[in-house]
Order: sequence, then C-alpha cells, then structure tokens
Amino acid sequence: MAVDTQDVESLGWFFQEQEEKQTALGVATFNLYQGAVCFDGQEMKVPVVVGNGIPEILIGLSWLENRRLVVERKSGILTLESFSD
Repeated sequence: MAVDTQDVESLGWFFQEQEEKQTALGVATFNLYQGAVCFDGQEMKVPVVVGNGIPEILIGLSWLENRRLVVERKSGILTLESFSD
C-alpha cells in the first residue's frame, strides 16, 4: 500500500523505518509505516510506503493473493472480495 504523507499522519499510523525504492523518476527515499485496514470486519496490520506527492492511495498485487478485485466503473465502486482455494 502507498499513501501520501499528509494522509498517513491523519490516520495516526506508526513509523517503522526509511527505505529506498526505485520509481519511474529514479531512486527515492520513502518512509515505511505500519498501517491497519479492515476487510470483512477483520483488522489487518499492513506495511505502508509513505511519501510526498502520492495523489491516490495505491494497493499492490499482494492484496490479490486471496481476494478478487471487482471494479464497477459506472457506479465508481471498487470491491476486494475474499475467496478460498
């Protein structure tokens, strides 16, 4: 998950460490936080990459290991549904 600095500060998530990441514009230093999200009523702790100028909250492919992504563009709804193997 990637979040803008301003957003993570308002959520009260905890700083863990700094890490360098390759971006389209070159190598950048990001702050790593421990975040919390709720799926199906269950809270999960997740690593969050935080930096300035991230316009939208981004999720990575690891979220799709055991969830189905459903996008309804006309209604503007994005849903992550749990499924079992």
